[in-house]
Amino acid sequence: MSSLGPESRLIRSQQMISTNLDEETVLMSIEAGAYYGLEGPARSIWEALEKPITYSELLLQLTEEYQTTTETCAPDVEKFLQEMVREGLLRVE
Repeated sequence: MSSLGPESRLIRSQQMISTNLDEETVLMSIEAGAYYGLEGPARSIWEALEKPITYSELLLQLTEEYQTTTETCAPDVEKFLQEMVREGLLRVE
């Protein structure tokens, strides 16, 4: 996946089953037979992706929630989103 643009549309996979357990969201891919545990910002990202969202909207939500700047969080968020794409948890349009 190349670098994300502000209007890149982020859509989470419908093939995932998820549930919240205390402070963690657990995802299961039936196709891959894989489990994922998301906490903190990763969980916030997954929750924000409940409906399709643009990359800029996601960054705005995260900067407000974690009281940080786009410059600070964007590199880590982009890296995490790229990992999600590789794992089949997310697609970018």
